[in-house]
Amino acid sequence: MKPLKTRATRRSAGLLAAALFTAALAPAAQTAQKKPQPRTPSSISATVTAADVQAYAAKFLPFDPESRVTAERATDRLPGMQGWKVHRKGRYEKLNVDRVYFVSDDGRWFFAGDSTSAPAGRNVRSSGDLSWVEEKFGAIFRTNIRAQLDPTHDVGSSWKGVAVSLETGYGPVRMPGYVSPDGKTYLQGPLWDFRVDPREERRRRIDLTLNRATGRPDAPVTVVEFADMECGYCKMRGLQLDRLLEANAGIVNVRRHYKFFPLWFGHVWAMKAASAADCLFQSVGAAPMFKFKEAVYSRQESMTVSGIDELALTTAEADGVSSSDFLSCYLRDASFGRIRKEIEEGYRLGVNSTPTYFIDGVEITWLEDKVMEDFLRTLFPKIKTVNYAQR
Repeated sequence: MKPLKTRATRRSAGLLAAALFTAALAPAAQTAQKKPQPRTPSSISATVTAADVQAYAAKFLPFDPESRVTAERATDRLPGMQGWKVHRKGRYEKLNVDRVYFVSDDGRWFFAGDSTSAPAGRNVRSSGDLSWVEEKFGAIFRTNIRAQLDPTHDVGSSWKGVAVSLETGYGPVRMPGYVSPDGKTYLQGPLWDFRVDPREERRRRIDLTLNRATGRPDAPVTVVEFADMECGYCKMRGLQLDRLLEANAGIVNVRRHYKFFPLWFGHVWAMKAASAADCLFQSVGAAPMFKFKEAVYSRQESMTVSGIDELALTTAEADGVSSSDFLSCYLRDASFGRIRKEIEEGYRLGVNSTPTYFIDGVEITWLEDKVMEDFLRTLFPKIKTVNYAQR
């Protein structure tokens, strides 16, 4: 799988994701009794059990057949959050999990990332107090960074919402994050509601209104694919999924939505390819857009920046879109704005590699050839296999 960690992000693949919500005190008893004492963090976190974490993790982690998940309390803590060591073993060794996740002491939030500390903490009163965050991200991505407080995403009184804007060269994209009020700790990434099935929460976070998709509109199963046309692994897995669905026409009934997730910091023509595909979709619909994607994949190894321009224009003209009409969209901010929106959506879902698939809210990390087929078999038992050795 093509990871987000290219030379500009090798240090950042594990860059955080999390949060915390302070626990509410239990309501005072209606009858006369001793006033309860404030609970300590350890007594609050005791309301979350290993069985709770195990059950949540089993739904949160990427699919692996025959999974066995265990959880035990770890010694790790973040402010207001207890660490839990989660171990998952399934059919495929590459998909095994052995790491620490965090759950807020009140049992409301789940955190699946890392944290970073300030060189010297200072109380956060304004966005000006986030300069250290900008410096840290700037060193990772080697681009202009702007960190701003985002009060709409504050979590109680314990964490202040932050939006970190990274300049892509095609406009800024925002990564969600949180900073502790004392400025000592920064968490970047999504919070997950520990009280809700994470598969359902993912479905709510995915916007399908553009309907950039193939398959029957009334299909009972929704596949969402975050991909980059310059990513060789996206090409391989995308074409394998094409063959799998073609081989099972009439057996597997899915609606497959395509999301732009170009790796702007390491790929030279990925954003341009996404804009061309976006403009084709806006002008003439999904079929020409997917035809363009197939053409890009067929030339991927030899594709150049100027080659994308040429292919985009010839594809548009072949589908009845004049050069002037196409160029009124191609590489314009409205097109890049739609692409940036989908990149940001991926960040809110915790997407950190391409391709990433979600099927009805279940994450599929396609590291093993048959894992996609294995999951679809849980929905369509008669599915037939394909030759994965074909590239």
